[in-house]
Amino acid sequence: MPSHVESMMYVGQTPWHQQGIKLDTPPNAGEAIKAAGLDWSVEKRPLYTPCGGKGELTEVQGFHSVVRKDKSHVLGVVGKTWQPLQNRDAFAFFDPFVEGKLAEYHTAGSLKNGQLIWVLAKLKSDPMQVVKGDVVEKYLLLSNAHDGKAAINVRFTPVRVVCWNTLTMAERDDASPYLRIRHARNLTQTLQKVQEVVDITNRTFAGTLEQFQFLAKRQVKNIDRFIGDVLKMPIDAKEPPRALNNIVQLFESGKGQDNPKVKGTYWAAYNAVTEWVDHQRGRDGTRLEAAWYGEGRRLKQRALEVATKMAKAA
Repeated sequence: MPSHVESMMYVGQTPWHQQGIKLDTPPNAGEAIKAAGLDWSVEKRPLYTPCGGKGELTEVQGFHSVVRKDKSHVLGVVGKTWQPLQNRDAFAFFDPFVEGKLAEYHTAGSLKNGQLIWVLAKLKSDPMQVVKGDVVEKYLLLSNAHDGKAAINVRFTPVRVVCWNTLTMAERDDASPYLRIRHARNLTQTLQKVQEVVDITNRTFAGTLEQFQFLAKRQVKNIDRFIGDVLKMPIDAKEPPRALNNIVQLFESGKGQDNPKVKGTYWAAYNAVTEWVDHQRGRDGTRLEAAWYGEGRRLKQRALEVATKMAKAA
């Protein structure tokens, strides 16, 4: 398995990143944790540094190391107020929804030897139909950084079923239901409040669906200009980057693009970029992380913004 994805599990259809242990039926929390290779915990330990000429160690005040206990591996360095969220507690967030049959575990796993773990739950509500035959499912993604570099966060993640593209939401991150929770002493109480996010699921996805449907009603006038704006490159370049040709090909013949209600639209253009990011861009071992958290996600967000702007002007 590629280096960035240490371990993971998934249910049913093989995910776009083609990785993980397959489960035939949705698991409970215990089964998901075990199958995903997340049955381990972390702890804070004092941090020491060599001091003096005799090999003596001095404790670094105000800082601690985060150690993965099963491997005695240091995942990061944190301040004194940082508190760990154990993997089993991350899954506990979804328990009320799984037990109430409102959601089911879909994928979960570990990146970079445990520095970042995630849980993806599929919401068991009606999917979004952009056009006839083109469906987008609703998911809730929770991620937690054991290296101290990021807060716990929860976000909605739409997934286009026909090609397993992970899409971005209609709103920007600063306006969308994207929650960051500090690793502080009141972590448990704060994490319980995150369930309020689910209360705005329908409203948020409804806004996203409306934007996707708008894109599906507008025909692209210049696909090269669209891609150039997304990638921030001049359209008159003497040697266009390979990415442009790859995205054009996906726009014309990518998965799901043969639907007559999709073909040639800004919805097709947006999905050409998302398919390129999820399935082709970069190295296999980094695609999942980049598509959800890194440059890949930013490219998809920009593609949605550019497509919407151009569609309004069409």
